Amino acid sequence: MQRSTRLILAGAGVGIPLVAMGARLWSSQGSTPPIQDERGEPLSEGIASLEQVRLGGVDQWLLLRGRSVHNPLLLYLSGGPGGSELAWVRHFNAPLEEHFLVVQWDQRGATKSYAALKDRDSLGLEQYVSDASDLLELLTTRFGQRKVVVVGHSWGSILGVLLAQRRPERVHAYVGLGQQVNFLENDTLSHLRAYELAARYGDGNALQQLERIGPPPYTGPDMAQRYMTLVSLASRHAGRRGVVPEMLATVLKAPEYSLRDKFHMFLGPRDTFPLVYPQLAGINLEAQVPRLEVPVWFMLGREDFVTPSEIAARYFNSLEAPRKTLLWFEHSGHSPQFEEPGKFNSVLTEQVRAVATETQPEALLH
Repeated sequence: MQRSTRLILAGAGVGIPLVAMGARLWSSQGSTPPIQDERGEPLSEGIASLEQVRLGGVDQWLLLRGRSVHNPLLLYLSGGPGGSELAWVRHFNAPLEEHFLVVQWDQRGATKSYAALKDRDSLGLEQYVSDASDLLELLTTRFGQRKVVVVGHSWGSILGVLLAQRRPERVHAYVGLGQQVNFLENDTLSHLRAYELAARYGDGNALQQLERIGPPPYTGPDMAQRYMTLVSLASRHAGRRGVVPEMLATVLKAPEYSLRDKFHMFLGPRDTFPLVYPQLAGINLEAQVPRLEVPVWFMLGREDFVTPSEIAARYFNSLEAPRKTLLWFEHSGHSPQFEEPGKFNSVLTEQVRAVATETQPEALLH
């Protein structure tokens, strides 16, 4: 009896601290490493901040990083809806922090902002665009700048185009990656390309899965699962597939994500997608946004079959803008910023930043 009691007490002595440590890890808000100089000292003008802001009446999270708060603002809009690319951008695109004040935003339902899903009735494209517009005002006011470079990836590229169309006075330039244009056409062609790839590589399992999910559009309670399956199959034999393990390891090690955030990272797309996707069937940027009043860059993966780049290239050709540049990433699929980060970072720092600094007061540039 005494031995059993001792074992129970010993177990409690180990278990209680482990439970307490787990609770701390779960409730942690995360952190981001400081911006340091060559001696390892924090930069006086640098910023490395993980913070909560109020957008559209709900709390949402931002990551702000840069060697100088006076450098041009860059707002990165992640893919999704419900997705967060915060860890990947900080890992693959860290050189941008030398030349921009890089702002990443976990949108409603995405990872660190997962709790914002409680306001489900207002969740839709217009709410996301409104939140983004509020964020432009917050950033330009806080840092004393007139405009922001907007980078949009996949779902974020829809937000980015609409934001640039509606708020050109706040946008230096728009950069589209994995550019979405027409959701119904995009998903139909993606299904066709995934089928062609599976047949080319003799991938019987992929062919069976494509038969099971059927062609878009997807409806019903399993729409998110069917769409995610399509995305996986459309990228299976395309782009730099070797980058995927690195992306996974980056998420697992990211200090910005707490244990709870990592759990929410997988719940976000599952819970957000069914609420937003049905509203996107009528999106056709070729008809709705034929012109932008800001310089435009499209950076397209030659092997992007998730958002087939041939549709984005067609939109680019018809799009009117004061300046536009189309760049092909020959070894990339849906995410050239992570698959060929060196080229992407160079274009941003050498070409896009030059446009941003044309109208930036000289006194602010560092």
